[in-house]
Amino acid sequence: MNLELKHLNSFTNDIIVVDGFWGGGKSIVTSMIGSLTGVEKKKVEHVYEYVCIAHAAGKMNHDAAIAFLKIYADLSQYNNLIGREVNLRWSDDSGLRNNPGSLTYLRRLFHPGGDEVATIISKENLALLIASHELLSVSDILFDAYGRRLKLIEVVRHPVHLFENVRSYISKFERAREFTLSFEFNDEKIPWFAAGWAEEFANSSIVDRALLSIARMQRSMLSTIDQIGADGRPLLTLSFENTVLNPGESLQQLESFLARKQTRRTKRVFKQQSLPRTNISAGKATSAFSFNTSSSVTEDEVYRKVTQEISEYGTASAIGEYKLAIGEYNKRWPSPLADFESSWA
Repeated sequence: MNLELKHLNSFTNDIIVVDGFWGGGKSIVTSMIGSLTGVEKKKVEHVYEYVCIAHAAGKMNHDAAIAFLKIYADLSQYNNLIGREVNLRWSDDSGLRNNPGSLTYLRRLFHPGGDEVATIISKENLALLIASHELLSVSDILFDAYGRRLKLIEVVRHPVHLFENVRSYISKFERAREFTLSFEFNDEKIPWFAAGWAEEFANSSIVDRALLSIARMQRSMLSTIDQIGADGRPLLTLSFENTVLNPGESLQQLESFLARKQTRRTKRVFKQQSLPRTNISAGKATSAFSFNTSSSVTEDEVYRKVTQEISEYGTASAIGEYKLAIGEYNKRWPSPLADFESSWA
């Protein structure tokens, strides 16, 4: 007997997934969302990525992936409401210090739990907030699993400001505590997003790997954004540049998309994240991959420094592909950084 895996009696609360590049600025958007009415503290749980990637690669059955995603999201939100898995690490982006309403989560440590918690979650539509890494291109299964519950938000960032983040990430890719789902090619560890060009990835330098990863993941992201729009499925895209320069505008978009309102905590988030900014990258670091600069350094100086380093160490073919990605990004999400595109000869 081959029975279909299924999670019955699932909750009905919203599931907010904020996706983007490593070091792409998700922490600012998730902090803003976390300050809205009825949103729980953010979680960075890689299991959503693993299921989506495994399903897209044909390694997990459709019914198993849906059942797993549903049951895990419900369990995660139940644990939120009774104070399980509270991240007490002070410096973590998902820790108490960086999440609005931290005292609420501490008080829940003494909650008795029970069936009424599940009722409250659905009745009050307490949203689960998840941060993910480059999940958009394999997100079809999320829509299948969560339906109208899913509120998918993609945070995009200019390729020049992504370079140092992605290079740092790739340079440490062989370390034991790197948990990105990967494939093996000729005894070489290949990140899942480079599976289609595994041999090229294996034979490239760290700099070229970073340039090609940014360019090709962005191309996949843009294609997926267009497809989701054509299918009429809900997706909100926010550029990092506009969010830090005009946070009020992004906040209004979030309120409308999520049907939730700002609270007194929202002003605190703006202050903590140095919003609005005069310099795009002059904020606080929230992870090892954060790209931050001093407020005394001009945008032009930052741009020239990064592109000069790329010109010195990257190959012509990788740089050419990366420049095309810059041009496409500037067309879709124009910002002050677009003014420097022609300065890189």
